[in-house]
Amino acid sequence: METEQSYFISWDGSPVTDLDDFLDSLSKNTLNAVKKVLAKNSGMKDKVQDKTVDDNLEIFGELDENVEEILHKCNLMRYLCMKAMKTGYLTHAERLSVLYVFGHLGAEGHEFVHTIMSHTLNYQYNVTDKFIQRIPAKPVSCIKLREQYKQITAEYGCSCTFKRSKNCYPSPVLHAIALSNHVNSEITLPTSRTLTKENERKILDEINIHKKAQELAGKILEMKKQKRGLDAAIVKVEKELEKIYDNAGVDCLEIEMGMLVRRRTELGYEWLIEI
Repeated sequence: METEQSYFISWDGSPVTDLDDFLDSLSKNTLNAVKKVLAKNSGMKDKVQDKTVDDNLEIFGELDENVEEILHKCNLMRYLCMKAMKTGYLTHAERLSVLYVFGHLGAEGHEFVHTIMSHTLNYQYNVTDKFIQRIPAKPVSCIKLREQYKQITAEYGCSCTFKRSKNCYPSPVLHAIALSNHVNSEITLPTSRTLTKENERKILDEINIHKKAQELAGKILEMKKQKRGLDAAIVKVEKELEKIYDNAGVDCLEIEMGMLVRRRTELGYEWLIEI
């Protein structure tokens, strides 16, 4: 009797060839995290204590909109930055993680990195600035962050969803990129280093597909409002014409543009210019 083997599939739907490497890349969940999943499906939710990251961003003071968007959307980045602000301590790896995300947001991102590091022990402006100048060409990926912080992402959640695009990998930086319709040249797109600017533009369009659709829908609504105004104005003018024709007892009049003819329809009248 023949048996069929099942297999794991990767994020792009293809079969996993290196099973050990694939399993090592998955997040390991704590007992509390498993209990939360079970509780949500067994009516015992109240018995499980959820862990959440403080979302009061006022602690950071005035924020650039791109920095704020990432802090708001990414639990891990908010966790690390909150940890620095509240405890005054980050490991070297944690400092690099903050740098490899916010350091790719241009001048405002660099300033925020200094702000976070200034609350940690042994902070020196020149040292932090040197790390900023030597930042990798591309931002860190969500996959690497989840692998590095398996415990934190399992307990506090790491479930950001991004529009999938070829040659573009998931990264917290995408939250900032999806924030606006225009291309911010200071934000590094998480793509292959060999990708052309034209292809990067296409990827940006794919990432911003929902925002672009919203923008176009807004234009349609605005034009419909204008159309309603024009339709009302046309009806008003036609009523004035009807009075003129009714008083004159005619259905056509010669004007400079030709013969203006009034014809009855099921809904009233239509107006035609016959040359």
